Amino acid sequence: MKESTWKTIAIVCLVILVLENGFLFLGYKQMAKEEEQLKICYYDICEEYPEAEVTSGVCHCYDYDVMGDYVWAKSEILD
Repeated sequence: MKESTWKTIAIVCLVILVLENGFLFLGYKQMAKEEEQLKICYYDICEEYPEAEVTSGVCHCYDYDVMGDYVWAKSEILD
């Protein structure tokens, strides 16, 4: 019984390592995609507006009103 215990522990650790690396890779890819969308929103779509944000794949551009607060000015769906 003791001879196969280390094999079971090694297999469990290997599976945990593969799952952890997979989640880290997926998280990195998602973060890179969101960063690219934010750059496109700021520099291509909302270049003449002072503020922009991306929510759920939609770029929102904001401009100043008379009081100096942000108001919605334009929206565009990103790919």
